[in-house]
Amino acid sequence: MGTSSGVWTLYTDGGSNVKGSGLGIILKPPMGGMIRQSIKTLKFINSEAEYEAMIAGLGLAKSLGAKVVEAKCDSLLVVNQVNRSFEVREDMMQRYLDKIQVILHRFKERTLVHIPRDQNSEADALTNLGSSVEKDDILPGAIMQLSKSVIEEGHSEINSTSLT
Repeated sequence: MGTSSGVWTLYTDGGSNVKGSGLGIILKPPMGGMIRQSIKTLKFINSEAEYEAMIAGLGLAKSLGAKVVEAKCDSLLVVNQVNRSFEVREDMMQRYLDKIQVILHRFKERTLVHIPRDQNSEADALTNLGSSVEKDDILPGAIMQLSKSVIEEGHSEINSTSLT
């Protein structure tokens, strides 16, 4: 395919509001262009949504053939837990950390860096779109829905055609 050589840059964001939770993913392949995803999810707390976004984004990069990824995230908690600067104190966060470590080790090279929120504004906008949209207002293919957490047993399902 020839698309896997070079550094793939991944920006992710996850968040929750009164209408629900959403994930924002921006993936920049080394050959140029950009892949954007806005995902409506189950109701998560913010740190869970941040992990969900990172795991989904890394999965997307790997599925497209990426071997080297630089992931950028504005969640200091996620970045520092993954980079082992912060201790994980909750079982749920440990499950997310275990899942992300497995995915990261599928890449030949990987880095995860913290960026300020203002450098992640596009992923943040995609997150807000996913978290705010009502099920009845979603156009097929424009916004996806994650039907269960990535750390649940079995495969997580992302449905991009309908929300039934």
